[in-house]
Amino acid sequence: MTDTQRAGVGRDPAAASDPAAALDTATALDPAAVFDLASAQKGLDEQPFSRLLRARLTAFGDGGATLELDIREELLQQYGFVHGGVLSYAADNTLTFAAATALGPALVTGGFSIQYLRPARGRTLRARAEVVHAGRRQAVCRCDLTVLAADGTERLCAVAQGTALSLNGPVDNGPAGGG
Repeated sequence: MTDTQRAGVGRDPAAASDPAAALDTATALDPAAVFDLASAQKGLDEQPFSRLLRARLTAFGDGGATLELDIREELLQQYGFVHGGVLSYAADNTLTFAAATALGPALVTGGFSIQYLRPARGRTLRARAEVVHAGRRQAVCRCDLTVLAADGTERLCAVAQGTALSLNGPVDNGPAGGG
């Protein structure tokens, strides 16, 4: 199951309060289904961990997505920087949502890497991802993670790149196929 599916895109509305609610596969796999900022944010809100972090999507569409979260004490590591796991969470989710603008909401993350450039200190963490290349079944995305200071200045703290794979299309059992 993908971050986007875990986000609740294509789920029954009861899924937000009932984790056992089943994914509405027909909706999730329908590439023509409406998937805009409001539905993407709804999906993000259905992820318990995203709610814990109080993450929000501030942009979605046209090959990109932006996720923000306010930096609080409980998101820091022992030296006072934003924990690397929080940065990875932001990169992973933002890469997935950016890919969804090209491939639709039914995705799996093929993998991603992140490079930490400098300690993340500030009031807001912002992750901006964009699709670098998309084909029928795969999208490669890049994500810049910045922190905003109280005065509004923005400073790059990490970069990530990842690949998302569409669940739409023929299903096989890996490179050899075989159904």
